[in-house]
Amino acid sequence: MLSAPSQVLVRNKDIFTTGKWLLVNPTDTHITSSLGQADISVFHQYFDIYQQSQSHGNTQQHTFAAAYPTDNKFDGAVIYVPKSKDQLKMLIANIAACLNKNGSLLLVGENKGGIKSAVKLLDPVSSQTNKIDSARHCALFGGQVDKDVKAFDIAKWHKELTVAVAGLSYKVCSLPGVFNHGSLDLGTQLLLENLPDIKFGRVLDFGCGAGVIGCFVGLKSPDSKIVMSDVSALAVYCSQQSAKLNGLDVEVLASNGLANVTGKFSTIVTNPPFHTGIQTDYSVTEGFIGQLNKFIAPSGNLVLVANKFLRYSELLEKRFNVVTLLKQTTKFSLYQCNRVK
Repeated sequence: MLSAPSQVLVRNKDIFTTGKWLLVNPTDTHITSSLGQADISVFHQYFDIYQQSQSHGNTQQHTFAAAYPTDNKFDGAVIYVPKSKDQLKMLIANIAACLNKNGSLLLVGENKGGIKSAVKLLDPVSSQTNKIDSARHCALFGGQVDKDVKAFDIAKWHKELTVAVAGLSYKVCSLPGVFNHGSLDLGTQLLLENLPDIKFGRVLDFGCGAGVIGCFVGLKSPDSKIVMSDVSALAVYCSQQSAKLNGLDVEVLASNGLANVTGKFSTIVTNPPFHTGIQTDYSVTEGFIGQLNKFIAPSGNLVLVANKFLRYSELLEKRFNVVTLLKQTTKFSLYQCNRVK
């Protein structure tokens, strides 16, 4: 079944019958076929929906990237409103630069996700916006891009952060939409301050975000081989940039959970995600923990930090013979797990 925002688009599918259209970060894999024979391309910043969408249709129709190339021009575009308003600002700047003069730029999203306040973010590119439809606790707004649009350069949206933790100072690159954009979150700080020594081996930073953990391990343990993975194109891009800032030779890959990760690791380090969109979602981390026996070497270990209210200890004890609580604060718990079952 289509998500509520996608259902609103289907209610208005006549909009897409003329011109060339771009959908941005749709939450469904079947939305293009649901809109009929429209000329639609799709821009994904999340690898899970991108990969699933490719398996259902024309692979050339879909692009996975941190930013959409502005040499491709469209008559209209629809952005599914993200949780981060700063990410939406960046998307509007990017997509407006992809539209023909007076092209249509639409926003669709749930009322509880802030669609009504998000419409104001169209003001820099459109002199007038209108509500097109509302249904399923969602709304569809849009306007013509009739103001001067600046050329889009993702580098202008970079925020460079100096991380000083556990006796090490280094830089990371962050973008809107990446976890804890522009700051070091307390959970990751707790993990790095109490991370057991890693001398060598293959190390995975799962859910790498801006690459804070992976770069720390790479700088502290130069004999290690660092792999970073994330479902977000923005995170993959930032981790690559962060590695360059620190002169590190690392592998950064897009992956839906561990699906695109290969090989065994002596250490897996993670501050895993537990949110998907607006809703709290533990499934990514639960799936991750459930598959670790395929990825951790026999003498390897997992170091995981999580919000204290997340009851991961029982889940970890089902998968490991030894689970040690390394550190706990009022907000976070840090675990080290050995001897995977």
